[in-house]
Amino acid sequence: MANLLFRRDPMSRRSVLRGMGATIALPFLNAMAPTARAAQSQAQAFPVRMGVVFMPNGVHPQRWTPEGAGHDFKLSPILQPLEKHRGDINVLTNLGHHNCREGDGHYAKTANWLTGTPIAKTTGKDLRCGVSMDQFFAREMGHHTRFPSLEMGTEPVMTGVDFNVNYTMLYGSHISWRTPTTPLPPEINPRFVFDRLFRENADQRKASAMENKSVLDLVLSDAKSLRGRVGQEDQQRLDEYLESIRSVEQRIEADIARVAKGDNLDPLAQEELARLDKRIAAAMKDKSDPGGRLRLDHTEHSRLMLDLMTLAFWSDSTRVSSFMFGWAVSSKSFTFLPGVNHSHHENSHHENHADKLEQYQKICTWHVEQFSYLMDRMKSIKEGEGTLLDNTMLLFGSSMRDGNAHDPRNLPLVLAGGGNAGVKTGQHLVAEKDTPMCNLFLSMLQGAGMNVKEFGDSAGVLKGLTA
Repeated sequence: MANLLFRRDPMSRRSVLRGMGATIALPFLNAMAPTARAAQSQAQAFPVRMGVVFMPNGVHPQRWTPEGAGHDFKLSPILQPLEKHRGDINVLTNLGHHNCREGDGHYAKTANWLTGTPIAKTTGKDLRCGVSMDQFFAREMGHHTRFPSLEMGTEPVMTGVDFNVNYTMLYGSHISWRTPTTPLPPEINPRFVFDRLFRENADQRKASAMENKSVLDLVLSDAKSLRGRVGQEDQQRLDEYLESIRSVEQRIEADIARVAKGDNLDPLAQEELARLDKRIAAAMKDKSDPGGRLRLDHTEHSRLMLDLMTLAFWSDSTRVSSFMFGWAVSSKSFTFLPGVNHSHHENSHHENHADKLEQYQKICTWHVEQFSYLMDRMKSIKEGEGTLLDNTMLLFGSSMRDGNAHDPRNLPLVLAGGGNAGVKTGQHLVAEKDTPMCNLFLSMLQGAGMNVKEFGDSAGVLKGLTA
């Protein structure tokens, strides 16, 4: 602990707890301030983060847009789960991607959702899209953290060709692009993400020592030493942070155990239980996904990933992260929702049939509920006089207005948080028709402190978003 504690000099912002192959970054503590009597604004002491949450297959278009504009608006049926957060959100209307209008199906709208650029039509070779907004941020700011960015999802990367539209399915599995030809695949296993954030390289530890020990147990001695040498407020903040890590870790282990037992699984999956159990064990040991879908409860799977995004930001392990609820043509079953008896993709192609539209609305509302959960988590974490959400610009939405029409105009979008980045919240922001979504990206990048004048096909910042 000698490297962590100083009598006069501040503790490094990147200080960590270590023990037997585990590494846990620390949240911001008062002991990290330049001096005990520093007059520096607390808002300036915390970094700005950027999170992106992607929902596939569009939304029920008549049940998305709020009534009214500005601060005087009424949330739509799908957005009702955000009512308690209305003061922390911007519902954005009339933003879209002109360069995404060409090309059939979902692929030409999903891969470029964060780039605003056209994609090269290909069945596998010569992938080309653009640098995504999150990776543009990571390229400039990623050196401040252990990981430049963190990409997560719930469904594996799809390969092969969709011959209905003659696009490689790789385009539908990625929203983050490090270069125009280098997509970053999302990690779908919460255990792998957790280990990446809080455990060192498997080759540098003894597997037997790690098998049955919590990561917190491994750093316990270091944590106790630190706790005894910081103030009471820092002690409370540290306790809350470590308890959040413990909670996520326990939920991951419980979900793995549930999968092994076969609770609540589709009957067709029962025969695969033994094989699935072996695959999970192999994945834990070899740190590689065997290629099958994880048989996890979709709500808990999604929330684990959103909790991991929260922990990654809180620990300053990264300052930018993306999460995909599903790939572009996700056929994820939502029969766990009352009244839903079709997959997500099938319901999105509703052809204006009332029964499918009703199911489609329920699926869209479920996604908004999970986003509301993420806001709950970030708002529960105090940072100075504000919260983690105040220091995070959190974008949620889909790459199409309506899954039935595949239209990239007037996209369904919500931007939450970001108050300490200059974002004005609590409004339904109605832009001019066909305003480039890249105007939003430019505003977010500038709010995060980047000296950038344009992004994609931006025509300036998004009017009315920032102070």
